[in-house]
Order: sequence, then structure tokens, then C-alpha cells
Amino acid sequence: MKAFHQHPVEIHLTLACVGQMNTDIRDGIPWPILYGVGVSVKTGEIFPATFPDKGPEEHLRSARHLSGNRRILDIYDPATGLLTISPFDYSCPVGADFLEGQDDRFVLENLSTSPEVEPPHFVAQIRATFRYMRDNPAERVFQGGKPRCFKRDDRSGLWMPVH
Repeated sequence: MKAFHQHPVEIHLTLACVGQMNTDIRDGIPWPILYGVGVSVKTGEIFPATFPDKGPEEHLRSARHLSGNRRILDIYDPATGLLTISPFDYSCPVGADFLEGQDDRFVLENLSTSPEVEPPHFVAQIRATFRYMRDNPAERVFQGGKPRCFKRDDRSGLWMPVH
């Protein structure tokens, strides 16, 4: 990301919707050809990519979406290197304990807009986010209404809390 933000060409990507260019039909069901792409900062070419590092507080960031907030937020500031998760209200959804006891198919059919094509980690991510929401109330996570801030450690590459 650092190289992307330091590129001499200013790029503002807010949302990439590639529709039929990234769609393959399998057994009558539309599937994404690629789930993720990378961009070469030298050539501008795109390539298939996966991102094993999901950044800090993945379940908290997912909780924003599961709590009904659909706005896409820019939480990373390349000038400072800070990733900031601003406070938001959430509570564990009604029925989360019920969902905990259901099989994966039930979770997919009830919490996905496209259950046949979700990546393998989808159900585990949903379950982990619900557990996070249950075990970490917003008032405790955002104590005093303060955001959660992180910066990458130059040596380890790990995201470290900034207080």
C-alpha cells in the first residue's frame, strides 16, 4: 500500500465494480473469476492476488458492516501510516447464539447474498465476528469514545496499537 500511495500518479479508487468482466457462469450460477487483484506500481498491470494479512482488528472492522453500516470508509492515512477505526455503535445481533449452533449451510443461506460463491473462509469469518461482537461491547472497545489507531512496525511489519 505504501508504494501504491507514493506512486507519482494520483489514484483515487473508491470502489471497483467489474461486473461481467469478472464473471463466469458455472451450472447457471454467476461466479467471480477473481476474488482479489493486485496492481504493479511499476507497470500498472493487474494480477490475481490474495491478502493473507487482513490488518488489525479484522473482526471489529467486520462488525461495522454486520451492524448495518454499509458505507465504505477510508481508514488508512498514507501520509502518517496510521490505520484508524473510528468509534461506532454495535451490539451482538439478536439470534447470534442461535446461529452459533447452526451448520455452515444455514449460515451461508441466511447471511450471504451469494451463498454458492462465497470464499471458503466466509462462514468462519461471520462466526468469529459475531463472537467478537458478543465478547467485546462497543463501550469497552471504544473507551471514552476514542478511535482505535494502529501503525505498522518497520522491523516486524506487524500492526501495533498507537495510544
